[in-house]
Amino acid sequence: MSGERGADGEAGRRPRGRPKTAKLTDRAAPGLSIEDPLESLPASARSILAAARAVLRGSGFEGLTIEAVANQANVSRTLIPYHFGSRAGLVEILIDSLFHDLAVDIWKLREAGAPGRDLGGYLELIRREGHDVPGQRDFFELMVLALRDRMLSKRVADLFAEYRELDLDMAGVDADGGSAWRRPAVGAVLQAIADGLALQAALDPDFDLDAAVAAAGELLGPALAAPRDSPT
Repeated sequence: MSGERGADGEAGRRPRGRPKTAKLTDRAAPGLSIEDPLESLPASARSILAAARAVLRGSGFEGLTIEAVANQANVSRTLIPYHFGSRAGLVEILIDSLFHDLAVDIWKLREAGAPGRDLGGYLELIRREGHDVPGQRDFFELMVLALRDRMLSKRVADLFAEYRELDLDMAGVDADGGSAWRRPAVGAVLQAIADGLALQAALDPDFDLDAAVAAAGELLGPALAAPRDSPT
């Protein structure tokens, strides 16, 4: 019943399922929200997610077991399925939190007065994201899992669609610029550049990310300045 207390002493129904979805007005840009959807979860659930991030960073996905997360969070292992339904449910919301971190980084970038809706803003975004090596390792660890899980793949694909819109907005690609084919194609290329550079930086401590970002700007500048009506 809704008036009962859960296993952690918090009132209300079991907080399983998806966290609340932020309103469009709460978004940093078209796409991901600056409001943390995890804030709608009880404190104990948020502490479990923080513990899961710590386990993922220290032991990789193979070490991300319910027992390991419970030990890290110092809670009963029964509390994890209570909140998230299963290990898969925990992983899904963990992925959401990684994408949310991206939106927050963009919001902070804008608040700091960095370049806005133009190529410079996009390049600064991918430079900062690429230098967050621990965060990128968490991200790619979970992307490998998403490739193996059909349901998780769909969720990640939806998040990437929002991510593409965010990249387009940061790069200043107008919604009505170019033909219908061009905008999603450009978004996919921008996303591939960002993720590809971040992956190389996470793998190789000697990788010159700043030089690669500068080269990306030299290549993208003429292409974004010359829209075409159809692919060639």
